[in-house]
Order: sequence, then C-alpha cells, then structure tokens
Amino acid sequence: MDEVLGNILFSFFIAGILILGVSLYFYYHFLIRRAFIEMARKLGYRYYYRSYAIPQRFSFLSQHRRGRGRYAFNILVGQEEGGSHMLFDYTFSTGLGAEKKWHYSSFSAMRHGKTCSFLRIYPRSMLEVLGDIVGYDEAIFEDSPFTHRYAVYATDDSFAQEMVTQPLVDYLMRHPGMSLEVEPYWVALGASERLIPEEIPRRLRQVEKVRAMLPL
Repeated sequence: MDEVLGNILFSFFIAGILILGVSLYFYYHFLIRRAFIEMARKLGYRYYYRSYAIPQRFSFLSQHRRGRGRYAFNILVGQEEGGSHMLFDYTFSTGLGAEKKWHYSSFSAMRHGKTCSFLRIYPRSMLEVLGDIVGYDEAIFEDSPFTHRYAVYATDDSFAQEMVTQPLVDYLMRHPGMSLEVEPYWVALGASERLIPEEIPRRLRQVEKVRAMLPL
C-alpha cells in the first residue's frame, strides 16, 4: 500500500514538474513577445508575430530557403526618413527525427527604391549552411583579409566592383558574421543570431549606415 501511494505521489510530482516547465516556457515567450511589442510601439512601428509569406516575398532570402518549415517571426515594420524598414527573425529546419536541427538568423532591411543588379556578401563561415550560391558568380577581388573572410557574389561583376567600396569593406571587417544583400529596391543586413528587442535601434542604424555607403 505504501509503495502504491509512493508511486502515485511520485507521478504527481513528475506531472507537476512538467506543467511548471511548460508554463515557464510559455511565460518566457510571452515576455519576449511583449518586449518586441513595446519596442515597436516606442519606434512607431507595427509588430507581427509570424509570417510564412516573407520567405517568398524577398529575393534576398532566396539563398536562405533551405530545409523545411521556413517562416519569419518577431517582425517589425516601419517608416523612417530614408524609407521603409523591416526587421525580422527567420528560421528553417534541416534533418529529420533525432537529427532535426533548427537554424536561426535575423535581418534588418531598408527600402532604397532604386533599380540595380543583385549583390550578396556572405561570411565564408556561413557558406556551410547556405550551400551553393545558385544564380550568381563569385566576384574577383584582390587577395586580402576581406576576401579571406567574405565571399562576394553578383549577377554583374562590374556592379560588385562599384558597390564594394573601402568604407564598406572596413565596416564589414569590424562586424564579422554580418551578411549584406543588395537588390532592386531593398538592402538588408543579416546576422546568424536572433533579434534582441533592446538592440533593434542599433540594427536600424547599421542598415542605414551601410545604405549610405552604397553608391546607389
């Protein structure tokens, strides 16, 4: 009898631990979501929790369409003097079962409103996740610490040579891990970590600063 009672109490204890864990998980995500909403309100931006359309909307995500379950989340959309801005987290999964792995990144995008060729600048360490860069040729630059750290892809080599100015090279070298996407109407900076609400103003300043470096 004592053994049966002990097993019942132990089962209740395990169930309580599981319920507490699930509750803390949802409460944590509630706090994160509220922080994004408050930051959006402070900036005068609109906040959207999730979007399955964004991976199809932006050409600069074409190289990031790997795996399954692709969607954007923690999306902030707003307007500044320089043009429209959008920030969001992005995720997809690779593998199945026990080998399934979720990959996360984040982007700060700014509409520049000009027609231009396509330019992709990726840290070489990122190429392991991106795989082959389909539809682009790697632009050839003089051997340097920059070319060892970054790979530059473009649909037009002369456009790449024009865009990759020394100020841009210096900026990217000071921000290892940052990727840059330039295409008609939009420029975007990517990072391999998720957005942090308190750092959103800094992410906005970064994309505005890089946009100012581009001779578009």
